[in-house]
Amino acid sequence: MGQWQEKVSETVQHPEVQAVFKRIDSMMEEIASLTTRISEVAAPSFRERNRAELVAQLMRDAGLSSVHIDAATSAIGVYPAADGHEGHAVALAAHIDTVFPDATDVSVRRDGNWLIGPGVGDNSANVAAILLLGKLLNEFGFKLEREVIILGTAGMEGLGDLRGMKQFMRDYRDRVKTVIPVDGVLGSIVHKAVGSRRFRVHTKGTGGHSFAVFGVPSAVHGLGRMIAAIADIQVPAEPKTTYNVGVIGGGTSINTIANSAWMEIDMRSESTEELAKLEAQVRGAIDTAAAATGIEYDIAVVGDRPCGEWPAESDLVQMLQAVYRSFDIEPRLRAGSNDANVPISLGYEAATISAKVGEGGHTMNDSVHLNSMIPGLKTLFLAVIMAAGWQPA
Repeated sequence: MGQWQEKVSETVQHPEVQAVFKRIDSMMEEIASLTTRISEVAAPSFRERNRAELVAQLMRDAGLSSVHIDAATSAIGVYPAADGHEGHAVALAAHIDTVFPDATDVSVRRDGNWLIGPGVGDNSANVAAILLLGKLLNEFGFKLEREVIILGTAGMEGLGDLRGMKQFMRDYRDRVKTVIPVDGVLGSIVHKAVGSRRFRVHTKGTGGHSFAVFGVPSAVHGLGRMIAAIADIQVPAEPKTTYNVGVIGGGTSINTIANSAWMEIDMRSESTEELAKLEAQVRGAIDTAAAATGIEYDIAVVGDRPCGEWPAESDLVQMLQAVYRSFDIEPRLRAGSNDANVPISLGYEAATISAKVGEGGHTMNDSVHLNSMIPGLKTLFLAVIMAAGWQPA
């Protein structure tokens, strides 16, 4: 840690970096305007096209090159290396999708130095931050040894299943070395990837009138037995492992024996082994309950997020901690489930940081404190130039 703290301290004091920081100090209204503009374009998972097109245009406006929208609907742009060579790139990613359906009013309101609205903090503010970082690199002409690939990823939330990052790693696996997603809260460093497996289970029976054919197997009753059996599964506290039946549905009417029902199950763990063990237990509980109630069922895997960890003692995590501490922000090493899961699971160095403080994520009152984004943007800028090998003039 000591060597990185010294390197970071020297970099912070450099006149070129101080000039950027002075510019950031004047950017409050620009940050507010850009965050609002992004947030007010609806972007539910799987329907991010309009926001991706906006982000791509903002990348062009920021002076990034090779701007395009990929097959997963992620927007991608590049700040080239000083020698023009591609490879060993630093990827800076912020997810553009939200948890809110199409009909949601995504208007943003301002209350002093707070911006409030669905998706403002998760993750429009961080999308704005990576775009402003690209603009600052171009505006000040920073020479970097490694190219910086900036991307607004689609499909991070919910059943999007990290499809944007999965597509990016397929397309850029030979070009990228380091991935820094931007998500969460300023001060956090997510270097442990919480994996997940998600099922949609359909139960099926013959159905019929609730009085006339009483005793015929019910798809709803069978589903209930499955849920009860799953609820009895014991999981370890460490490594943290969890399960949840989050959504259920089915049946026809109160006096009809259901011939169809369904549920969605979320299973998570910090450990690949424990996640696999939990999945086997859940499958066993479902099969036992189906046999006991005489119903049929099928399971569809609707989510698969890999586990992994990038070591706390690695250069990347040590550097990110030193960057936060240079702004008197005490770093918090955490586990989480986000875009970093994919590169970590593939053996690439990756950890997630953030450029803002907010509250109310995944609610209509999601918010971001604009004052936090001044140090947030500074820490982000510093982390990127350190990771990309800045060459001072």
